[in-house]
Amino acid sequence: ILAQGVKGLAVLRKRPPMSQDVATKAPWAATRAPWASPDVVEGGPRKRINTQTDLEVFTSSQLCEKFVSFACELGVAVRGSPCGPERLSSASATVRELTDMLDEFERWVDDFPPLQQPMRFGNRAFSQWHERLVERGEDHLQTALRTTLPPAEVTALATELAPYLHGSFGDPRRIDYGTGHEASFFAMLFALSSRGVLAKSDAADIVLVVFAAYIRVMRKLQTVYVLEPAGSHGVWGLDDFHALPFLFGSAQLIDQEQEIPTASVAKEEIQAAYADRYLYIDAIRQVMLMKRGAPFHETSPMLYDITSISSWLKIHNGLVKMYRVEVLGKFPVIRHFLFGTAIPWPGDSQ
Repeated sequence: ILAQGVKGLAVLRKRPPMSQDVATKAPWAATRAPWASPDVVEGGPRKRINTQTDLEVFTSSQLCEKFVSFACELGVAVRGSPCGPERLSSASATVRELTDMLDEFERWVDDFPPLQQPMRFGNRAFSQWHERLVERGEDHLQTALRTTLPPAEVTALATELAPYLHGSFGDPRRIDYGTGHEASFFAMLFALSSRGVLAKSDAADIVLVVFAAYIRVMRKLQTVYVLEPAGSHGVWGLDDFHALPFLFGSAQLIDQEQEIPTASVAKEEIQAAYADRYLYIDAIRQVMLMKRGAPFHETSPMLYDITSISSWLKIHNGLVKMYRVEVLGKFPVIRHFLFGTAIPWPGDSQ
């Protein structure tokens, strides 16, 4: 177990500086291509990573490179930029509709209060909430797509992306959630960007508005329904549920060491002042709220060890590499990932 923690910290420390052209492989569409295919409706996305060999096909593919590059470009877009409600008023119509969709999902929680049950974890009311997501989520997605796509293309793309949306909030049978589910939401954003529904000019708002709203929904689901961590690494994992708030949040803080030193993130005054504006600080605050009763260095030794790295840029670059290795490159995490028309399986072209 200790070796896992040391290995994870080594990834952060040894990561080379971010390449200036890392974003050139990102998926932004130069022009929006028409979206209409009978395969979308008939086939739909499905799991393709069933063996270690399949995983190696994916991790060695240009698609995997594009995922990493997309994360890097989003990180570049949010450097030095805080979250805040003021961003929504100037955001694109698509960003606003996606945010409205997520706000609606959050309101549904009030319709399904926790059930009385003997088990402390995994409240079954979450399955009821998720059932509504499956029933209505695609319609909400269509509303967002109509801001950019002509009517003939809306239904096809919404049908293709709905399974990614459904998979973004946890498993209704196991009543758990983890970084694989988070990756499903990231994949949907990737697909929307590659199709030109989300523009390159939306990059900062994708993180600071849409992804921030998604995290708010997940915080509520995790708290109200006491979701189990899916594929937790235990005490030596970065976090039981999330990876991307740390990745994007560290990018926000690049060159902010004077105001927010890396070693200060566990301090109450820092969290009170900055958690609402910076995803990394918010994520640390959430971890500490969920793991009360013991010191931060005991409950979250990897996050604590990261505070010894003095540069937010080094932390961010290390977290990008860790995401590729520990999320995109881990079979138990990524084996439920879906491939279809919007995100083609790379093995089909080999």
